Amino acid sequence: MSESTDSAETAQFIPYLVTLAYSEKEVTTLAQVVYLSDKEGEDTRTVAKALLEKANNTAPQTPRFDWSTLKVNGSQSLNSTDLTKLVEAAVEGQVGVGRVSRLKLSAD
Repeated sequence: MSESTDSAETAQFIPYLVTLAYSEKEVTTLAQVVYLSDKEGEDTRTVAKALLEKANNTAPQTPRFDWSTLKVNGSQSLNSTDLTKLVEAAVEGQVGVGRVSRLKLSAD
């Protein structure tokens, strides 16, 4: 097999950093989460669709959002109750996707 075929077979997901926006009590909150996709070239449209359809996916399912990586307003984490509310709001279409950037992971 060629080297490119081997890497395609071993790559189980492609990580993206996604900026989310949602509102609570008339205040917009920004958050970032890692999205693990099985596709190249994800953008805000495709990730927004995945947010509606796949927000509840868990490992080893791909695509999925790795909610353990969620950071609100830069550095805050959510407790499990607030995280559950956020995921439920995402499934209901109440969370927007502002930016999608592919992450490059290194073995270092």
